[in-house]
Amino acid sequence: MEKIIREARASRGKLQYQGTPIAIYEDYAPEVMEQRYKYREVMAELYNLGLKPALLFPARLSIVSKEGGKKRFSSVAEAKGYIASIRPDAD
Repeated sequence: MEKIIREARASRGKLQYQGTPIAIYEDYAPEVMEQRYKYREVMAELYNLGLKPALLFPARLSIVSKEGGKKRFSSVAEAKGYIASIRPDAD
């Protein structure tokens, strides 16, 4: 499912089936949306730090570092701990 959504985003406005434009949207269950919403603040902070966060289904955080390394977190608390460890203003 993630691959389909990723491809749909990449070809936004260009996807067609037999000459007819089609659109694909993410449609998650309310429980999944609630889990994903919890990462909102963390993701904003990661973007501000110059990282590339992404949410994997159902609600796992994946980060690509500036050097290209990848990290995955299954909770907001884990992600916040990681942010605290890499934040420039951390002691």
